[in-house]
Amino acid sequence: MRYFAVLLFTLFSVSIFAQEKNIKGIVFSELSYQPEGKANIVNLSSLKVAQTENDGSFSIPASVNDTLHISSEGFRSLKIKVTNDWYKEGKMNIYIKDLSTVLDEVVINTLKLTGILSIDTKLIALADYPYYRDFGATGFTANYNSGLNPINGIYNAMKRNSRETKKINQIRNEVELIEVMKKKYDREMVSVLLNISKEDIVKMLQRCNHSERFIYTANDYQIFNAVNECYENYKLGK
Repeated sequence: MRYFAVLLFTLFSVSIFAQEKNIKGIVFSELSYQPEGKANIVNLSSLKVAQTENDGSFSIPASVNDTLHISSEGFRSLKIKVTNDWYKEGKMNIYIKDLSTVLDEVVINTLKLTGILSIDTKLIALADYPYYRDFGATGFTANYNSGLNPINGIYNAMKRNSRETKKINQIRNEVELIEVMKKKYDREMVSVLLNISKEDIVKMLQRCNHSERFIYTANDYQIFNAVNECYENYKLGK
């Protein structure tokens, strides 16, 4: 009888945690406490996508323990897990940090800007990117041993996680997610979806002979495809 009760409780718990429903939230600026409209919300577990309204509100299908990735131009991206309380109550206030509070002015002053507004604004958005600070947009003087292939470690990390590899294939079929990536230039989405660091993205593309201009000005969907192409070519060559 005791075994049956434990089994019943376990099955009940699993069904609750696996069940998906629309959860709601409101995204605010941590600095001004004003709601942030047009922020992108991506459920990294299901690859579902949503966008905040002008009042900062959003609704997205999610289950307990799903991870949401929240990003908006001019703000530091945030990953947040769907807790049991959030799932039950269905609503939560979320605060994201303004980049103006974390960007170093010296970094912006040392950027090699192109004079083209549409590109320069994207370069400035990359200013808190460690490899950008080290190497700039016009030259990449690598500080790692050129005799070592940096893709080895990246390849092994991606290979070990079969779930992430399966997700890569799913992403190509997610039209809404692709549209979000086409409008982003901060590499955050690529880093999160592929589970590799922004630094490794630069190393990988540099090793695959992509130009500096492409590495720092292409949109996130172009970068996503380039990284995967590099990864596939590397596998074929092994």
